[in-house]
Amino acid sequence: MAGRTKLQPHLTPEELKERYRTATDRAERIHFHVLWLISQGETQVRAAHLVGISDRWVQEIVKRFNAGGVEAMRDRRHEHPGPPRALDGAGEQALLAALKGRPADGGLWTSGKAAEWIGRHTGRRVSTVSGWRTLRRLGQKPQRPRPRHHRADPEAQEAFKEATGAAPERSTGEVPRREGGDLGDG
Repeated sequence: MAGRTKLQPHLTPEELKERYRTATDRAERIHFHVLWLISQGETQVRAAHLVGISDRWVQEIVKRFNAGGVEAMRDRRHEHPGPPRALDGAGEQALLAALKGRPADGGLWTSGKAAEWIGRHTGRRVSTVSGWRTLRRLGQKPQRPRPRHHRADPEAQEAFKEATGAAPERSTGEVPRREGGDLGDG
């Protein structure tokens, strides 16, 4: 028979149940659910199975609760600041000014080209993902020409547009939005 886990008496079983039932954060709710089950006599393995998490994570929850009490049960992911920005405010303004023109190779701005520009500006290596995040933060949208099929007949396409009354292509590169919201509503 497996040994029962001992919890420090930071909260009574009723208080653990109340915390579990009223927690608004999903991670904290799971933590208090596990602790309440263990306070009811369940083993760590059974509590993990009932809640749907690993045995090892239940051990970590119990260890944190016994050492730090209720405060140790908060979801720590909310406190992580995330990766640092590739550019400071002045650097972002300089990139925004550079985005008004063409990149060095004369093509369209991509996340890779933005990352290269940031790398030259800061003197350190920058990933393509950081370039993409910076472009998005500056309000830029992907600029990629719509693909054309190699067998496309431009004359037949124009004739189709005229016959159906389809609007001519926009020169801004924007995709026309459909009224009514998301897919599936009509």
